Formats: sequence, structure tokens, C-alpha cells
Amino acid sequence: MYDLILRDATLVSPRGRLVADVAVADGRIAYVGPRPPRPARIEIPAMGKFLIPGVVDTAVQFDPNGDPGIWERESRAALSGGITTVIALPGGDHPVVDRASARRRFEHAATRSWCDFGLWGAALHDNLAEMDAARAEGLLVGALAAVGTGHLRIKPEFLARILGGETVLGVRLDLLDEAGGATDTVLAAMRSGARPIHLLHLSTAAELAMIDPVRGDLPVTAGVTPHHLFLSVEEDPEVRTVPPVRAEQDRRTLWAAVKRGRLDCVASDHHPEPMSGNAGIPGAELMFPLMLSAVKYGRLSLESLVALCCEGPARVMGLSTKGRVERGCDADLVLFSEGEVARIHEDTLISGAGWSPYAQREAAPKPDLVLLHGRQVAARGRLLGDLPGGRAVATA
Repeated sequence: MYDLILRDATLVSPRGRLVADVAVADGRIAYVGPRPPRPARIEIPAMGKFLIPGVVDTAVQFDPNGDPGIWERESRAALSGGITTVIALPGGDHPVVDRASARRRFEHAATRSWCDFGLWGAALHDNLAEMDAARAEGLLVGALAAVGTGHLRIKPEFLARILGGETVLGVRLDLLDEAGGATDTVLAAMRSGARPIHLLHLSTAAELAMIDPVRGDLPVTAGVTPHHLFLSVEEDPEVRTVPPVRAEQDRRTLWAAVKRGRLDCVASDHHPEPMSGNAGIPGAELMFPLMLSAVKYGRLSLESLVALCCEGPARVMGLSTKGRVERGCDADLVLFSEGEVARIHEDTLISGAGWSPYAQREAAPKPDLVLLHGRQVAARGRLLGDLPGGRAVATA
């Protein structure tokens, strides 16, 4: 007997749509097809609704100051909005720069996370051995190199050396200069034979113009944030984040890249900071509802949404059991109806930031149902159950 069957759901993947039943056993997808060979303890009618894999957010800050209660609260917020897996950024008051700090953050998340989780470590010019050891221990999924000057950043000339390590997966161009020197350094490092990398948070037309022509020749993937898609400096001048909110021309260029399939994933870059902060903005809870509202207004298709929010980020991070509704994958699933939008009200949000740059804008409702490892964990924005059930992810 299966644990659960979703009946007659419309499955959406980057390759198309299929009406089918989905059966779950022991936390995994056990069957996808027209007639499951045996019954289930729980059956959920899903006719007329869409079913996609759980959303994977590759950039969140759930541990700004070492308080595990913040991780629990923010992971609850993310889960309510359809995010079932997060990869946490390495910054904060106690940054992840070695095995000890990775272990401390891992232990916080392991006991308090409502969604599955992985950790980025900060790649610095002198800690590659520690990053490799932490990943070998299962504490990290990868290391993130922020190119620029200042705390937890590396100078561009160190980039080629860092990209040669075992662990580095990501490069963040927070401080791209007008001439594009940091991006040129990234491209030169990849051409020299360094490993494939993922560029986080592209935000300008200039970055896209340099990266887009080499995507077929070099092993580079790239992501974007919701705030760089939905906000602009002309309309939202008071929003402070890194990279900053850009001009309307950049925002439209990013949407054009999304529609052409030239970006691989969307990541929230969520920071639970008050409005006076300048490191980042709260966004995980609303990422999927905002992207779904873009479907309604014709900015992208449902198939593209799944590519950007589910399958793409899972592939980038090497999460072989995430991002797809296929037999053997984790039963992390999001069931929703398409077409509705409503105004966002800050007092309905779970995040502790206390504000949202999207307040009074339109977004789709939160999902009808969210499953994590086959368990019903959220419905229409309400968390089900009293205990967190997130697990550490395993990379390929």
C-alpha cells in the first residue's frame, strides 16, 4: 500500500504537461501514471490543479546572528510559500569559513529547519582546504566566492586559484565595475580550465551581454533574484540590497533573458532584515507566488517557471533527487491552482523581517498544498504540524 496518492493532477515540467496520478511511499515518488497498481492510506483529489516539484531556493540567509529560532521561523515562512529546499548563504555574524563554523550552522539547521537545507561556505583566498574538508564531511554543498573588496570577498586576481578547488560551485559578482573587470576575470578563469561555476544574482544588462555569448562554449550557469525582476531603482529607490536594485532597462533585459531561456534559476537572496538594513531583503516566502503571478500576466510559461524554480536550481546544485516529479525522486511537491492574484499584505507574512518590498503589489496565493518527503506540511499558507522535519540534502 502506498502512503499517499494525488489523483488526476496536471504535472508540469520544462518539457510539457501530463495528467496523471502520483503515488508516494517512504518519502519518495513511487509511481507516476494513469492507474497506480495498489491503493494508498491517503488519497488527494487534484483534478484541475497543477503539480510541480518543490521549489529549490539556492540563496537564503536564515542564520544572521547564530539564533536557531530565526532559522526555524524563516524556514517556516519559506515552506508556506512552496519552497521545500534551501541553500543557506555563508554570511552573518558567525560566517561559514571553516569546518567548525560549518558544523555549528549545520547543527542549528538540522534541529530547526522546516524545509530541507544545504549550506554554502565562504571561499576565501586561504581556506580552500577547510572548505573541501567540510564538504567531504557532508557539512557543505559548495563554496561561494564573492568577487570584490571587503568582508568575505576575494580580489579578482585570486579567482582562478579558488575556482581550482574541489568545492567551489558559485561566484557572486556583488561589486561589478563599470568596465566589467570582475566578469572578465571569471570568464578568463573558466577558459583556463577551471571547473564549471554558477554565477549568482546577475542583475545588469552588461553582465548578461558578457555571459550570454559564451554559455554554449563554457560550463557556466547563471541565476537571478525576484527583486531584480520585479523592482527597479526608478520605482523603488528606497530598497537597499547587494547587488542593488537596478534601472528599469536592466530589469526588462533580465525578463527578456528569462523568456529566452538564458537564465538557469531564480533564487530569493532572502535576508530577514528590517527595512533599515542594506544587505538584503525578505523574499523567500513570496518567491513562488510572485513568479506564478508572472505566468498569469504572460511573462513566462508554467513550464519555464518549473525550469527556473525547481529543475534548474536542483541541477545547478547537484541535487539528484530534487526538482523533478519522477519515480525515485523525493516526494517534495507543490499543488496549486493557476490564474488568481491578490494584493500582498505585510501583516499576513510569516517572516520576521516585518516588511516586504512587494507590499500592495499583486501575487498569486500560496500553494493549495505543499508536501515534503511525502508529508503534508503546508496548505494555503498555513503550516501543518508542530515540529520541523527538514533534512540535510545530499549532492551528486
